[in-house]
Amino acid sequence: MIKSKNKLATAVLALPTLLISNQDAIAADKTQEEPTVLEKVVVTDKRTDANTLTTTEITSAEISAKQAQVSDTAKLLEDIPGVSFQSAGGVSSLPIIHGLNDDRVKIDINGMTIPSACANHMNPPLSYIDRTNVGKITVMQGVTPVSMGGDSIGGTIVVESAAPVFAEPGKDILLNGKASAFYRSNGDAFGGSIAAGIANQNVRLDYTGSHTESMNYNDGNGNDVKSSAYENQNHAAGLSFKFDNHLVEIKGGQQHIPFQGFPNQRMDLTNNDSIFGNIRHKGTFDWGTLESKLYLENTSHSMNYLDDKFNGPGSTMGMMGHMPLMPMETRARNLGYKVQAEIPLREQDTLRIGNEFHSNKTNDFWPPVPGTGMAPNTFVNLNNATRDRVGTFAEWEANWSSEWKTLLGLRYDHTNSDTGNVQAYKTSGDTVNALSGSDAARFASASVFNAKDHERNFDTFDVTALAQFTPNQLSQYEFGYSRKNRAPGLYELYPWSNSGMMMTMIGTFGDGNGYMGNLNLKNETAHNISFSANFHDPKNNAWEIKATPYISYVENFIDADRCTLANCGTVSNNGVGRFNYLTFGNHDARLWGADLSGRMDLFNDKTLGQFGTHTNMSYVRGERMDGGNLYHMMPFNLKLGLDHKLQGWKNLIEMQFVDGKDDVQQIRNELTTPSYILLNAKTGYQWKNLSIDVGLDNVLDKQYYHPLAGAYLGNYYAMSLPSNSTGIRSNTANVPGMGRSVFVGMTLTY
Repeated sequence: MIKSKNKLATAVLALPTLLISNQDAIAADKTQEEPTVLEKVVVTDKRTDANTLTTTEITSAEISAKQAQVSDTAKLLEDIPGVSFQSAGGVSSLPIIHGLNDDRVKIDINGMTIPSACANHMNPPLSYIDRTNVGKITVMQGVTPVSMGGDSIGGTIVVESAAPVFAEPGKDILLNGKASAFYRSNGDAFGGSIAAGIANQNVRLDYTGSHTESMNYNDGNGNDVKSSAYENQNHAAGLSFKFDNHLVEIKGGQQHIPFQGFPNQRMDLTNNDSIFGNIRHKGTFDWGTLESKLYLENTSHSMNYLDDKFNGPGSTMGMMGHMPLMPMETRARNLGYKVQAEIPLREQDTLRIGNEFHSNKTNDFWPPVPGTGMAPNTFVNLNNATRDRVGTFAEWEANWSSEWKTLLGLRYDHTNSDTGNVQAYKTSGDTVNALSGSDAARFASASVFNAKDHERNFDTFDVTALAQFTPNQLSQYEFGYSRKNRAPGLYELYPWSNSGMMMTMIGTFGDGNGYMGNLNLKNETAHNISFSANFHDPKNNAWEIKATPYISYVENFIDADRCTLANCGTVSNNGVGRFNYLTFGNHDARLWGADLSGRMDLFNDKTLGQFGTHTNMSYVRGERMDGGNLYHMMPFNLKLGLDHKLQGWKNLIEMQFVDGKDDVQQIRNELTTPSYILLNAKTGYQWKNLSIDVGLDNVLDKQYYHPLAGAYLGNYYAMSLPSNSTGIRSNTANVPGMGRSVFVGMTLTY
């Protein structure tokens, strides 16, 4: 199609030249003079490579339409089939692609790789950029190119701020920007943002800032969902230069989250400060293009209990009558670079080669609380723990014909992890016998860990093979295979304490259980196979349907095991219906499922407008090869929407169906959830520079429980796992979903 369009464009543009030449020839015949030879006219156009069928791009217009409805950047992805979310705080959901979650998904934020700097992953990568500062999101599911990153097995999410816009030739100054504000009734959430830029033809300066806050939300029964309040502030500035065929972008910014409650965690976020800087260069040369990125980011993260956890049922303990209850601190630094060259080999072929490096350093320490058992020393969980990864890749894209396209890639990554010696709260006395029984066990656990070699090295090879077949304008097919790897993370290898209270502070999964690390973990290796078929109306683009079945076999999948005296020394409270003490272990696993999406124009009238419908459906199933289900598998879910457009007016009525979750993991005592149906509605109008959005989520005020929301710990005292006989710590409550909420938003551009 591209070649046909280029030929047509060439013919149209050359038509005047042909007419002039013909007239000159006629004149030459009449006058018997030498014909005039015109200068050769060459019409060129850049060939645009189509995305793979498993790649979804969210445009700035789609992002702007959802900014009043959500505060969590991750929720911008909720309409993509196969993408689900592990619920967390108000701005910290963790995306899941085809059942593979968290660190298994590569997330790129303006060229930066920023892993969570928290034992509970309260600051996941997408929480570091506000949704109002996002210009485009690209989601690659399953079989992803090796050039888009290693150290992941689930897919890739690339988030980019709006590209810099410069003044047009002949104009001196360009001033543009955007201001927005929103309010949501449930939780009294409100906020606003501003973006402003000034540019000439070669230089541009940008600033973006945002503020969002919310109180606890109410569920469908009108009950307060504790530990769900939050506040978030973001600021960023950018300086861009454009000259000849080169673009240089320099960006910096900071984030401040004064607090963020987590209803499915034992702790809450009491402060999170992040500062970053990055430089990006993209240049075009005679031989191809070269893109380089360099970044540095620092995070200061604090955890403790917010008031509603402290005052919840079971929170009365004599020694805990005052703050601070249990302060936990994390300091993290991330730095890295990526250099990638794209070289056209022939008209049909493109070679991409590159190298990237990422370094993460984390200190995780818990200051002492005088007068309690958490003293007199600082508890050291991670001591200058480092995870450095260097990767090199080569990728060959070939367009054999208008029907066939292939992509082959090979990647090698080396990951080195290490940490220093650790320390328990109590280490006084010349011998272990000088301490109490529990203190002696904790001190012994630290001594055992310190005596071991902590350094671990992982060498991994990724392979991607993809073929795309377009037999006609009606259909397109794609088959892909990939071998992808992920080395264990710092919070999977190094949490060392086998003491119950300390283990409950390692709660990445929102399940209420306590965890201990495992120095013997192997890297995960996933074999992903997917097939996609796309059918669409080639004439009027009136309908489209896409289906993607997939399967993944994961060697050494990092999952959970129950603690025993042999593997972590703690066995109390292990049982059905309770929160348990767990450790990490490798187990082979398989995941399979299917995604289906479609849209269709229903009716079009000049007076009444355009009516259409769209739908998304997904299903995933995950099992361990040694028996049992994987954790946090999203059950069958469906979205069906009725769309209406009339000039600048847009309307949507949407039904969301989620099946009951019955395939749960017994090791974690994962809870089942019932099925539910939600009804949402929204309307919006776009003037020239002003847009207004109004909507109603959960119109019927339905009481429901999201399958991946985790255990409801928001109103429990969270210090440890007391005996089940109290009736307080039994694992019986899911986090309730949000009840009815009205939202209104306004955006002004200039």
